[in-house]
Amino acid sequence: TYWGDQPGVSGPAYIGIIVFFFAVLCFFVEKNKIKYALLAGVVLSLILSWGKNFALLTDFFINNVPLYNKFRAVSSIQVVLELCMPLLAVLGWYSFYKVDDSEKWNALWKSAAITGSILISLLLFKGMFTFSSPTDSFYAENYGPDFLSVLKEDRVAMYLSDVYRSLFLLALTFVLLFASIRHKLSQGNAVLLVGILMVFDLFLVDKKYVNSDNFKSKHEVEIPYEITEADAVILKDTTHFRVFEVAGNMSSARSSYFHKSLGGYSAVKPRRMQQLFDYQIAKNNLQVVNMLNTKYVIKQNEAGEDMALVNPQANGNAWFVNKIKIVSTADEEMKALDSLQTKDEAVISKNEPSLKKLKNINTIERDSLAKIDLITYRPNYLKYSSKNANDGFAVFSEMYYKKGWIATINGKETPIFRVNYALRGLEIPAGSHTIEFQFKPQVVKTGSTIALFSSLGMLLLFIGGIYFETKKRDKTS
Repeated sequence: TYWGDQPGVSGPAYIGIIVFFFAVLCFFVEKNKIKYALLAGVVLSLILSWGKNFALLTDFFINNVPLYNKFRAVSSIQVVLELCMPLLAVLGWYSFYKVDDSEKWNALWKSAAITGSILISLLLFKGMFTFSSPTDSFYAENYGPDFLSVLKEDRVAMYLSDVYRSLFLLALTFVLLFASIRHKLSQGNAVLLVGILMVFDLFLVDKKYVNSDNFKSKHEVEIPYEITEADAVILKDTTHFRVFEVAGNMSSARSSYFHKSLGGYSAVKPRRMQQLFDYQIAKNNLQVVNMLNTKYVIKQNEAGEDMALVNPQANGNAWFVNKIKIVSTADEEMKALDSLQTKDEAVISKNEPSLKKLKNINTIERDSLAKIDLITYRPNYLKYSSKNANDGFAVFSEMYYKKGWIATINGKETPIFRVNYALRGLEIPAGSHTIEFQFKPQVVKTGSTIALFSSLGMLLLFIGGIYFETKKRDKTS
């Protein structure tokens, strides 16, 4: 039923008409100028929450305000608005009972007139809204124009219902406060009744989004996904591989619960992984699926049941290639994947910083018996054994990430190359070797050292405080 410009919304940032009314009231009864600072916070956060709909301010903040571009959703800035508006309301409500009755009446009718005018305008000018959504074409195509017509009627009905409810609550609040001014109702009772109305207003909306349907049993929490026959088949395989659930695309958390999945939902997934999906996997490029060591594919049969299909073409955890293609840009690297035979070739961009460290780019040769086996796998540590008769170049089916990962061959550090747009590559000399990848970010070491010395400093201060306090008491006694 959502018909705004946001690409997706799971629930509104709702304040309530009574809180809004008291926030307006604040500007007629509160003398402290902090109200203007709070108003500035409301206006700024509201405009910023519009995102691309007010690109001038949004782009300025993204480009110039430190860490602002780290927020996933621009609407999250509304937490500032949700703090400032209730503060204004509390100030207004408190100050309302600190002024004389004539000022109370003057502030009351003006605040009610402003708030009521906004609501009445929303009723009178509802024709300005189309009640259409960017997704309406999907509904019309899949469910027909009649469904879309009924959906729009529902949107209008919900819109009017909310406005009428707000008008009703505003009128009740006005009557209660007016009665307290005329001393027909005590101040304490007025505060209590208005407070109940305020909570009731919030409750009505909150219950639409958090209700009994949202609560799960202990079993559902502990086991969020039921294992399927396809999952059971895959779990019998104890080797290291990945699984691709076709129906879930790249955003299914279900397969990730049971397996090392090609997808999985995360707001902070590597951009290059998402781009691999958008430009290759989504276009059914099996060579890319193979290089990601996808041994099993979960698909649904005609009955809608999951099936586990074995992919015999999966490249494995690591493999030697016999050719390296050099391209000029990352875009060309992605384009090269369209036709790359990933089991035999690797592609590297000239923009790859460590490319200059690649020694034998024109002389690599893969012998028929060359192999690499995965010995140990942990998120921060991988160990392989390799055997090859000639100097070679190997591709590892692990995401390249330059910050913190260190590769060693027989204990000697060696450069890691980004190949095939997102994977790791190593030059491996002839012979039998032990290859290790370890995640040792310097920032963690530095942070741990600072934390250690800080803790020791705090401990010394604590011990010193006890010592001097004891010494002081001894002198006193």
